Amino acid sequence: MSKTRKTTNISEDEPSLSDIVRLLKAQGEQLTTLNTQMCKVDKIESEVKDLKTLMISLKEENKELREQVKAKDKVIEDMAKAVSGLEDKLNSVEQHHRGWGARVLNLPVSDAEAANPTAMIEKVYDLALRPILEGAARAGRLEAIPPANQVLEVAHILPGKPGQPRPIIMRFYSRNIRSLCFQFKRDFAPRELPTGRGGGPEAVNRGRFTYPLYDDLTKPTLNKMRAISQDERVQACWTVNGKIHFKLKESDTVRKVVSIQDPLDLILK
Repeated sequence: MSKTRKTTNISEDEPSLSDIVRLLKAQGEQLTTLNTQMCKVDKIESEVKDLKTLMISLKEENKELREQVKAKDKVIEDMAKAVSGLEDKLNSVEQHHRGWGARVLNLPVSDAEAANPTAMIEKVYDLALRPILEGAARAGRLEAIPPANQVLEVAHILPGKPGQPRPIIMRFYSRNIRSLCFQFKRDFAPRELPTGRGGGPEAVNRGRFTYPLYDDLTKPTLNKMRAISQDERVQACWTVNGKIHFKLKESDTVRKVVSIQDPLDLILK
């Protein structure tokens, strides 16, 4: 009996073992790549999460810093107000101390008189103060006209512009006598003949003061008075016992400066 050989026929459409191996290998590489990409995604997500946490932390820190800055700004503002108040008080104290004094302009003084304290007192008294005190006596405010050595304690020249009479500062013995001089200077202080030019209505009608008499102002008060006087909104500006008074244009209301530390716009508001 002869043996019969069985032959197994493999269809060409069926994949071979090598094809399966290649397919599995390709899929493995794809899985590896996908796994690598997933790791990168996880890393990115972690970084985003950390960044979000950092942003929240920075936001909270920024909020705290803003609150700290706001608190410090409040402290600085309070300190500025306190300093301004102290400067006002210091200026007021100095101005009160100067309440015994006054300044006079345009008074001709020789070098010999300037070197003689007694002659200076007599010169200021005779030319600038006596006419006013005589007027106060005629108005019934003085029983007798005091002599120069009872009116002024001292009078001396201040630095001034070359070729022009230098300002003179004086100190009174009595605040009451000083007050009378300022009260009655408008009516009885010597005046020049009216020129009809400049100086306001009073200067036109009655003439300028020959020897203008002013408060002895501190530098801050003087600077503020000048700033107010030079403003186009202001009609007139003057001082009374070291306090600045002024009128705005087209207004008869007399206003007073409460604090020389206030800005000009706030004062004129």
